[in-house]
Amino acid sequence: MMKKDLEIKLEYLNSAIDLTDFNTIERGLKYHLRFELGDPYENGTKKRVNQATKRAAELFENHISENSEIYLIIYDFVDEMFARTPNHIYELLKSENIKTEQFEENLATRYFDHEDNIERVKGKLTICRAERNEIKYSEIFNGIANTEMGFSPTIHQLIYFFQPKTKKWFWMYDDRGCLMFSDRTSDLKENLEKFDSWIVENQRNEMEKQFK
Repeated sequence: MMKKDLEIKLEYLNSAIDLTDFNTIERGLKYHLRFELGDPYENGTKKRVNQATKRAAELFENHISENSEIYLIIYDFVDEMFARTPNHIYELLKSENIKTEQFEENLATRYFDHEDNIERVKGKLTICRAERNEIKYSEIFNGIANTEMGFSPTIHQLIYFFQPKTKKWFWMYDDRGCLMFSDRTSDLKENLEKFDSWIVENQRNEMEKQFK
């Protein structure tokens, strides 16, 4: 089963991985960079969405190798208020070259480390595996950017991209920004230098400490 294979590949994180709780993955990720995507354009504008989409695609292409095998881990909180086109992500991933498994699960919502009670809601966990170039990632980023900006089609789901060979991760959370993760600072150094003007300024010092 693909889910079991993914769990084995995630054992390197040295944390109690529970694929129904994305927080258990994030806690294990070592080094990161956070980038601005939509600024300085106003909310609710196509210019903001277009820039966010373009930047996310460029960052993704620079971080994740072109012909590599990647996993997508998709968390679908069914009652999400922004879910105007809830099936759009699944339409983009329909391909004989993309292997997919889907599970009905009680998914953990975001919570802080110090909280004992983990809230869970019914939802769908989807795992996909394919070569990077088989994934319509630019269209996925566009759907994510659209979601809170009032445009369609939307993608309200949380989507993590994972490249097992290099242990690199990528996550675009909305039109504002994205995060890239790696186990090695050398994997991120090039992105820090190449996309320096896109770095989230109020977190720059924290991120640069990782390279000292």
